[in-house]
Amino acid sequence: MNIRKTHFYFCFLAILGISFCKEVFNSDVNSLNSQNIDVVSSLPQWLDKKDELDFLQGKYKPNAYLKPYNNPGGDQRQHYLLPEALSQYKKMIDAFDKYRLENHPNYKQNIFIVSSFRDFFLQKNIWEGKYSGDRKMRESVTGKTPEEIIALILEFSSAPGTSRHHWGTDMDLNSLQNSYFEKGGKGEIIYNWMQENAHKYGFCQPYNKLSERSGLGYNEEKWHWSYKPASSNLMKRWEKAYKSGEIQPSGYLGADVLGKKALTYVTSVNKDCK
Repeated sequence: MNIRKTHFYFCFLAILGISFCKEVFNSDVNSLNSQNIDVVSSLPQWLDKKDELDFLQGKYKPNAYLKPYNNPGGDQRQHYLLPEALSQYKKMIDAFDKYRLENHPNYKQNIFIVSSFRDFFLQKNIWEGKYSGDRKMRESVTGKTPEEIIALILEFSSAPGTSRHHWGTDMDLNSLQNSYFEKGGKGEIIYNWMQENAHKYGFCQPYNKLSERSGLGYNEEKWHWSYKPASSNLMKRWEKAYKSGEIQPSGYLGADVLGKKALTYVTSVNKDCK
């Protein structure tokens, strides 16, 4: 299909009201096509607007849209991802294993999932545990104002309904400590390989250095990786629903204080993930 015909085709879709047109154009199409990744089919097929809003906020059962996965080696914990994200993740870890055996035969670390899908209520449990002081953070919440407590939580944790982990696109790998992936750490080889190769399979690191995100959003998380073909689109949908008032912080401690910070933290991500 030549360029003129391609433009006509997409404009025709736009006239029909197909909402995916703009998102597809904004994607790194050449890179994704090389891996046979279909951006549109990566997304869930919602029945109606309520289903979409519930999905964006993690208010659904994972089996409705996501596929279960167990880490190799007898790990009984089930992790859930969108089907396309899981397929690409498997290809990625197979590629790393091949690289590891060929280039670092004595290196024993594999890529594995620590956490993936979390629904609204699990995220609420994490958030309120930190808000109340039952979960340990860098500092105690004792004597702090609600605003100070929320700022402390937001260093690494999302409020319920705002987490990328609600979407079945994001996963935490191997360790929740940056030092694991840094020079001299057990995961240094993994992280270096991921930086060079993860994009080939559609993955990006949403929370890179704060200095590269104008100091906005969560602290750097070298363990957190996202399946961009779906998550980029879902982030835009979340932002649109928030600005229209269809999504608002509610149903957990501190929601009234969080306010507009919710939008800042959802959208302040690595430019490679947008």
